Amino acid sequence: MPGIHSNTFAALLLLAAPNFGDVGVIIISSAITYTVVNIIPATFLGVPDEDTALSVLPSHKMVLEGRGFEVITISALASFLSIVISLPLYLTIHSIAHNYSLLRFLTPYVLIFIAFFLIFSEKGEPFAGRYSAWLKRTYALLIFLISGFLGYVALKNSQLFEIHPAGSVLLPLLTGLFATPVLVFSSSNPVPEQKKMLKIPDLDSVTKGTLAGFFVSLFPGISSGVATVVSTLGEKKEERYISAISAANSANAILCLFFYIVTNRTRSGAADALKKLHYYPEVLNIIVLAIISAFAALLVTIAFGYLLSEKISKFKAGKLSLAVLGFLIILIGYLTGPFGLILFFAASFIGILAVRLKVKRVNCMGCLMLPVIIYYLTHT
Repeated sequence: MPGIHSNTFAALLLLAAPNFGDVGVIIISSAITYTVVNIIPATFLGVPDEDTALSVLPSHKMVLEGRGFEVITISALASFLSIVISLPLYLTIHSIAHNYSLLRFLTPYVLIFIAFFLIFSEKGEPFAGRYSAWLKRTYALLIFLISGFLGYVALKNSQLFEIHPAGSVLLPLLTGLFATPVLVFSSSNPVPEQKKMLKIPDLDSVTKGTLAGFFVSLFPGISSGVATVVSTLGEKKEERYISAISAANSANAILCLFFYIVTNRTRSGAADALKKLHYYPEVLNIIVLAIISAFAALLVTIAFGYLLSEKISKFKAGKLSLAVLGFLIILIGYLTGPFGLILFFAASFIGILAVRLKVKRVNCMGCLMLPVIIYYLTHT
């Protein structure tokens, strides 16, 4: 379902907890599964969450070349491999946890460094003159600051948006910043026939993405998309880019669970739901659940990806994009109410502005990074 994050599903499960058996197992399994399967809407519908937002443009380019099924196989395999590669990193997280006070002290400064890194990674337009790069960096700084201001105001007033137990301020905020621009600007693109070719991800890119996911799990406010920009800066190949961000996404999911059981601090919606349930799984349980869930999700994703790649060219892209956008607006209105809709439209304006100014939309992650920087600097 486009627009419905695993965090939303975890919140719904909390309501239904008395009617299920081991809800903790379901939450862990769904969180891992989601990171594998979410490439499907990100590819064919263009509706990402904060973790897959950067993969949208590369994957859409490949879809328009008739290589949508390659995107699905690259991403699904990269996600599965990253889960396996991430398992030994539990020992590293366990070691770092003993120095959590140092980690907390470093957090705002790491975020500030990354913000400047993202902004200064902007490059000027070809043949646009010597000041073109500085103009783009100014635009990137503008997007970072206004999205940060919007995120700060929204998070400070999160109670206005949580009218439903599954409602979250992040739903309208991130949907507007990342999903709306893709739906608006891709609505006129026809979808060609898709080839049915399997593609193996680049192992080097998977490893880089996994390390990016590890980095993300340590610091709040940094999405796996942000970390992947750092690890793939200058990367030209779409396949390697998708491999890296898919690996970062899945690695982040399991490493956030490791971080939770070691420190009792949450870095994801799934971990937060487990904490509310007072559910503290053993590390071996997480490992077994992650491997089983990731492998099952791999098979399901490839099967559904094959089916969709056969059918997608028969749909009219414009009508499909408008239908998805309409669904998201209804979902936001139901889960977050009128204030959620206001936030959604404000965030959509910023997301569209970033596209118009031709800067990386990852700068919109200022919506989370800036509030976290302010919080840590004022609560030390």
